[in-house]
Amino acid sequence: MSKFFPRFFILLILTVLTVTMVPGAAAEETALEQSIAQLVENQDNRRFIQAMLNYYLEKDQAVRQTLEDGYSAVFFFEGCSDNLDELQYQDLTYYRVSAVCLALRMDAQGRPYLCYYNEDCSTLPDRPLEYGAWELEDVGEVGPATICDGTYEIFSVRHGGAYEALHVRTDVSDGTLPAIYMTSEGYTRARATHINVHTRTSNHTIQGAMWSSGCLLVGGGDFREFLEMMDSVYYTAYDTFQIGDRVGTLTINRQCLKERLYELYQNTDAVDMLLASSRQILPERYLSQCSDVQEFQEEKLLQITAPTQLRTLPCSRSTDPRSLTEAHLDEGDEVLVTGAIRNSAGNVWYLTEKDGRTFYLFSGCTREPGWFLSMFRSVFG
Repeated sequence: MSKFFPRFFILLILTVLTVTMVPGAAAEETALEQSIAQLVENQDNRRFIQAMLNYYLEKDQAVRQTLEDGYSAVFFFEGCSDNLDELQYQDLTYYRVSAVCLALRMDAQGRPYLCYYNEDCSTLPDRPLEYGAWELEDVGEVGPATICDGTYEIFSVRHGGAYEALHVRTDVSDGTLPAIYMTSEGYTRARATHINVHTRTSNHTIQGAMWSSGCLLVGGGDFREFLEMMDSVYYTAYDTFQIGDRVGTLTINRQCLKERLYELYQNTDAVDMLLASSRQILPERYLSQCSDVQEFQEEKLLQITAPTQLRTLPCSRSTDPRSLTEAHLDEGDEVLVTGAIRNSAGNVWYLTEKDGRTFYLFSGCTREPGWFLSMFRSVFG
């Protein structure tokens, strides 16, 4: 009974002052993130796509300039299709539906939005080890060309004069692309030509023929679907290539399929060559660069002193594109932390648990609660 009035008094003050006792609400997703969340079921794939799009939109000048100029930025993320969760599609020697294709444009407010999505796509030739698909001077018979990861320019053309396609070039003056060709002795690096993005009427390869000997494929089984995609990413079609036909950029990233590519190509050096550019874009595991990891014997309660975020890595997104915002925290919010870590820049970040997962909080935006809240807890036990 003796504790009733002190407790009531403290509770009344807290109610009047509306002191916030729980962490802030979950971060508001952008319209682009919401679109991807609705389309990609696999959580790991979804996080990878979001992180990489964030990176390209922030760091890739060609992509940014393309969107600002009113054109489209097209992305192929190999290994990110939900198809790979189905057993029948895991046979990469036959099925070619492991990539997703996204096309972005900029709205009137300067925000990127998703104007096309297809998960039945491929950036891989049907049978890369089938020598004799091509013959290169001074090399001999080789398998189909596989374009290396990177960002390229795309132009509207008619594929072989027969149907609409996107023609891929290094730039307007260079119609060749960095690629590898598999040979009986291993592989050879050579520049590829006549690479396009086009459709097919089947989701996988067909017996006795190739849908792709180097081109990128947009599947789905409906040619009309691809034409609708064309309408969303360029304004007209031409019978032959012209420099003025540029319609945007094309970015290829196969990091999510790396281990499977080792099996498919049977040559780790060849695959590493394919992924050389995207390896720079996708940093090695960031936590391996951190130090002084501590695990607290007891959880510590900290108060937020300035608006900040819970992040998936102990750094900003500009340091590592996979450091995503999990929740926004406002001044006055409180968070229980379980440990600390020093990141690559020497800054201390705290570890905290949310929904069974570990997230990170910058220590510079926190402090231990003052005497008032400490008294509140001592009274309430």
